[in-house]
Amino acid sequence: MAGIHILPAELVNKIAAGEVIERPASVVKELIENSLDAGATFIEITIEDGGRKSISVRDNGIGMDADDLSKAFMPHATSKIAKSEDLFNIQTMGFRGEALASIAAVGRIDAISKPRDSKEPHGFSIHIEGGNYQPVKPASMPGHGTVITVQDLFYNTPARRKFLRTANTEFGHILEQFYRLTIPNCQVEFTLIHNKKPILHLPANQSLRARLSDLFGSELADNLIDLTSKEDEIIVSGLICPPHQARTSSKWQYFFVNRRFVRDKILTHALKEAYRGLAEPTRHPAAIIFLEIDPADIDVNVHPTKIEVRFRNAQKVHSQLFGALRDVLNKTASAPSIRIATTEQRSDAQIENRRESLKEALAEFFKSSRPSQPQLQRKIPQGKTIGKPYASDKTENHHGRESQASATISKTDSLANTIKQSPQYAPIDLQSIPSQKAQSEKPSPRLGLPAIQIHNSYIVVETETGLAIIDQHALHERILFEEISQRLSAGNLLSQRLLIPEIVEVSQTDKIVLAGYQDLFDRLGLEVSEFGPTSIAIHSVPVLMAERKVSPVQFLRDVIGILADAPSIDQTELLERIIATMACKAAIKSGEPLSPAEIEALLSKADEIDRSSSCPHGRPTTITVTLEELEKQFKRT
Repeated sequence: MAGIHILPAELVNKIAAGEVIERPASVVKELIENSLDAGATFIEITIEDGGRKSISVRDNGIGMDADDLSKAFMPHATSKIAKSEDLFNIQTMGFRGEALASIAAVGRIDAISKPRDSKEPHGFSIHIEGGNYQPVKPASMPGHGTVITVQDLFYNTPARRKFLRTANTEFGHILEQFYRLTIPNCQVEFTLIHNKKPILHLPANQSLRARLSDLFGSELADNLIDLTSKEDEIIVSGLICPPHQARTSSKWQYFFVNRRFVRDKILTHALKEAYRGLAEPTRHPAAIIFLEIDPADIDVNVHPTKIEVRFRNAQKVHSQLFGALRDVLNKTASAPSIRIATTEQRSDAQIENRRESLKEALAEFFKSSRPSQPQLQRKIPQGKTIGKPYASDKTENHHGRESQASATISKTDSLANTIKQSPQYAPIDLQSIPSQKAQSEKPSPRLGLPAIQIHNSYIVVETETGLAIIDQHALHERILFEEISQRLSAGNLLSQRLLIPEIVEVSQTDKIVLAGYQDLFDRLGLEVSEFGPTSIAIHSVPVLMAERKVSPVQFLRDVIGILADAPSIDQTELLERIIATMACKAAIKSGEPLSPAEIEALLSKADEIDRSSSCPHGRPTTITVTLEELEKQFKRT
């Protein structure tokens, strides 16, 4: 029948290479790991065109003689293990003997090496192209160590090569691998060069905090908290952030088991649980965590890229890490206390200034976001408000300023047609606030009964069937989200130039990410530029953010955190996340007192937007309580 046949060695090697070498960053990872295993104290990485054209790694390790160099690129050739028992005592970065052979199968390799104890004045070189090996021959090499250069990666597998991204994207992945290998090896000096431009230089024998400062900036590194714990032969150490400094992205979380970077759900869960109740649920703590465990208690031979491990006693590891984190966090007094402000704690002048600022910001934003085509306006009957009707004489006598502001806002608060409803949102019917049509058809049962604000955070409104409790921040967040979305569908947001640019410390990865989204920043009204090797200058921010006095630095950091996840989400979701962040930052906060006019404007707008029962992050804006439920609580039924 002859249906089964043996694949040729060349095809087998290409298939194996596909498991280990995914992109240029994979090559960089494997070559640096080999240099570390060779005892190098200096490693230089030179990249061209994001690694698509050339990758070169030079080290001062023990080097190889002619015999070892001829074997090093053969399949399953390794100096790390010799028998099966060695697999359960792995103490090196590499051990499978697959990396160099996989690279040789899909690239053009030139390698030069000279042993540390060599008496020869020269080293040895080898050239490999697509798995074809040329003889080893003498080559000039001034010092000991190894230099491996890989050119034209995937040149013989065009189907793989066409999946490579832009040079900036590929270099971003290389930087991430660079971080993962340099953080746990502070004793080694590293130099990274891209397109003949020095990107990073990390001196040898740095402290962990100093290395993180060089990689991610001093603003992050200086505020991290020391973590140390030892129990049952498991050592936990590292640096973690205070709860109130958690980030919008989890990209600042690094776990190392025996100095090897790993992704592990057990460790991630322990970190998340330790911060539960201390940090905002939607934010992610920055954490650099090292675990030292007996090699016999872990299995690193799980995944071809060695990024996963299996623990013999996973529950024990989880428990110890969680306990160590909780102990440190409970002793930390750096987290700010949160207190709901009340009107009694503010002077009349402060309250009036805040109200005027809010009214001006809202009026200006709604005016600037008016659509080009006429839209239907929702008319508010004179002397009546949604949930808070007043007699006209009483309103003029006691709330003259508020009534005037309400009239100003009502003239400019027409809402544009909202953007097309995204599939993740269900149609919304705000039960607690009757529609304009319902008001015109029959008298409101709430005439003379006001809507009240409680704890400067929630608005209580009587409904036809009971009452509604509204989260003022969540509702305003939804309103702004729809306004910004509609404005963006018509053009760019208005921006306001800062009198003095704000300077933000960023990592090289952040700078690469920002450089790839200039068009998006133009749409958002955000202008940034490079300001030194590790800094970004903010020149302009969206008008709404400026009016609401949102910190430009914090806003940019949140945007960077969102963009860090951009490769895994589509452009529509990416834009929605940024808009949601803008709306959240600019919205009325919990703890802000509102005047009757402001409550009126907020509730009237809720009637005019879709999806008003939830904020952009999915939290409810309104909780309804029926009269029947109230009567049950008071034992009337």
